[in-house]
Amino acid sequence: MAAIETVSRITLRPHDRQSLFDVRSIRLPRERPPLDEYDPIQYREPKAPIKLWMAYFNFLRSLFGAGVLGIPLAISQAGIILGPIIAICIALLIIHMQLTLSLSLDKALKDPTVLTKRYGVITIGIFVPAVLSIIFGIFGYWSFGAMEENILRSLPFDDELALLAIGLYLISIAFAYPIQCYPATQLIVEVIKNYDVDFTPSDETLKTIEAFARPVFVLASFLMCYIVPYQAAVVSFMGNFCTSLMVLVFPATMELCLLYPKDYGRYNVYLIKDVIIIVLGLLAWLKNLPLWTWDCVNEKCVPTKTKLTENAISLTTCNMLCASMHLWPLPTGPVSLSTTAAPVRSDLFQLQIVAFPSPPVHDLIRDTFDIFREDLHKMEKEVFGFEEWRSVLVRITINKNGSGDPRMLLNTDESYILSVHPMGNSITVDINANSFCGARHGLETLLQLVWFDTYVGCLFMMEAASVVDAPRFRYRGLLLDTARNYFPVNELLRTIDGMAACKLNTFHWHATEFQAFPLLLSSVPQLAQYGAYSSEAVYTTNDVRLVVQRARLRGIRVLLEVDVPSHVGSAWDWQSHQGFGKLIHCDDKQPWNAYCADPPCGELNPRNSHVFTILESVYREILQLTGVDDIFHMGGDYISSKCCLEQFNSSDPAEIWLEFTRKALRRLEIANGKLPELTLLWSSHLSERIKLDLKAYVSNIGLQVRSVGWAHKYITGVRTVISHEDAWDLNSGFGAWQEVSDGAPYNSWQRVYEYRPWARGTGCIQGGEAIVWSSTLSSGGLDSRVWPRAAAIAERLWSDRPEGATRPVHARLDIQRSRLVSRGIRASPLWSMWCTHNPYTCD
Repeated sequence: MAAIETVSRITLRPHDRQSLFDVRSIRLPRERPPLDEYDPIQYREPKAPIKLWMAYFNFLRSLFGAGVLGIPLAISQAGIILGPIIAICIALLIIHMQLTLSLSLDKALKDPTVLTKRYGVITIGIFVPAVLSIIFGIFGYWSFGAMEENILRSLPFDDELALLAIGLYLISIAFAYPIQCYPATQLIVEVIKNYDVDFTPSDETLKTIEAFARPVFVLASFLMCYIVPYQAAVVSFMGNFCTSLMVLVFPATMELCLLYPKDYGRYNVYLIKDVIIIVLGLLAWLKNLPLWTWDCVNEKCVPTKTKLTENAISLTTCNMLCASMHLWPLPTGPVSLSTTAAPVRSDLFQLQIVAFPSPPVHDLIRDTFDIFREDLHKMEKEVFGFEEWRSVLVRITINKNGSGDPRMLLNTDESYILSVHPMGNSITVDINANSFCGARHGLETLLQLVWFDTYVGCLFMMEAASVVDAPRFRYRGLLLDTARNYFPVNELLRTIDGMAACKLNTFHWHATEFQAFPLLLSSVPQLAQYGAYSSEAVYTTNDVRLVVQRARLRGIRVLLEVDVPSHVGSAWDWQSHQGFGKLIHCDDKQPWNAYCADPPCGELNPRNSHVFTILESVYREILQLTGVDDIFHMGGDYISSKCCLEQFNSSDPAEIWLEFTRKALRRLEIANGKLPELTLLWSSHLSERIKLDLKAYVSNIGLQVRSVGWAHKYITGVRTVISHEDAWDLNSGFGAWQEVSDGAPYNSWQRVYEYRPWARGTGCIQGGEAIVWSSTLSSGGLDSRVWPRAAAIAERLWSDRPEGATRPVHARLDIQRSRLVSRGIRASPLWSMWCTHNPYTCD
């Protein structure tokens, strides 16, 4: 494809003749003369020359033809109509290509590791475009190659001028348009066939040449353009250079095509085709014009219809720069945000660690900053060219007297101070914290000050900001049950990413249940071998390490729970076949609802010492895998009164439960070297006696409370984590598998957000936790079930403002949901898109 312009004069020396002629006045006759003693120059005669408007018309065809296909080839052709200054055009084209078309290559040159990453330039930025080019090859041939091919095929193949045009065409095709390999190989065959009429190759020879030339041409073009990244600049230069040189011959050769009506039709056919392409391109351009623009009126974004004479402002940009604050969770300290923004790019964010208390903290900050830039890169979608990107220097200072342990601990200081201010043509960000986790929270807030403007096609960042922040509660968790139904590891990682975006700090992994034991531990692999649904539905130790590492980089602890003594099943039956006695009682009892809440039932035998030997191994490996040793969850839910009566002739299940809990606590103490600072148990009527009967351990014991109706006096002075199911159970309202009626009501985000149980003064509350049981939930539905409602509890636990679910909160949560979606989390919508566009009128 090439735009056409008039070219004044060129000097050629065909057939050893020295002549000077004007290509505007030289024409060939409509019919080719006999081949004997044929001299092309003798048969050229003046005809109506190609006008300059035709060149611009062809340029428009190129421009809007690119709009049809979504392939910005017009940019690489922009200099063709400027023939007298071809060299300048080529330089400008290469610069423009670097700023617009090759953003990923530009990043690769600045960060060479991008080339070799699993989803880096070679695999995604190079291979995928190659595949797309092949897919669009037919369209590319139709809209860009038809005219050039027809022109070149109309040439006399024994004319050096014609061969020069063909050679330039083939070179430019090889470098710039490999999708047109078919017409290129056809031209090669025709040149060989017609170059010397006295020695015409046989049809068999031509077929052999074609069969060999086509794959060689395709492979060479593919390797040249896509496989070798560092040749991209050369490829771009050669493609533009050769295509630009074609401007010297195409004004003349185009007319040759026009003068062969029998084979190719009159020129108006091409003009009609070009008109169609221009119209389609204009339609595609108009289709992509924004329909709405938003204006900030009285600190609210109000939509109006877009006018072509005005610059449109996207809703995202208006939301961020209008006077309202859209951080989530809302900071607890003073906040000041500017109403101006600057264009930025993910690869232009640089890190400077000013101070740190320990090498592990330093290393983790660097790894976390890499994830921060990955999150920024996910926000960059269809990035357009922008000439004034600002570089951003992020300076992180962690108090040297602060925590040298990068883990999320019970006593971790998560506070931070964030400051953003412009410095000339760059932006400087200062994050000050007393721990790694605090600094990570600062990066998370910084990420919320950056957004992608779909109208401009660029990331923007607030030029100035000041945030002082610290959480209200130390424990802010999300429980996920992966035993009743299995969830792939990638969904767990995505859940952790969502938690980090909302500053939740505890991933409570409820890994085992009556139904399954999917945790494949190295110390006791038999538990998973006997208890998993299948060999694929397990979590290996490498899977656990992957989740733990991702969580640690996100400032999150992984609380891995193996629920005992109840909620156990066939996984614990393996040793009974090896002479170790009965490890579990009441397994698979019928009717099951007389023994447990879900089938199949089962409870560990507190009188079998082998049970606690296994538990000690399980506890030790969990502590090693998670690296969390200051807090531990033992499960400890209720046990069956009926089972106790049948197996131990005891009418008091609390005695059996206390007996088991004492022995399990001792084994946990041995496995950890000491009892964790906080050992959590599920609250039930059995835990009423822990202050008296577990007096030696009560200072290290905490309760996770699910029922709001549980008597307050029993938890007074005992540390408590709130998980009230009537407000924070995210699976409530979807029905239970055994229920005929609708069951418990749905917990809307408003109910989740407005629930403040600590206002009643119930005990020593450490924090709270949203819970997700998976009886009626499985892979594929996790994101929409959890988000954005888990974000509501995240702000409640971080900020705990007395404000209810007001309209501004609704609007802020909608913006936070859009952030989650931009990170690949399939969060449910809060309302209709109309309400998103009109948040303060959607009552």
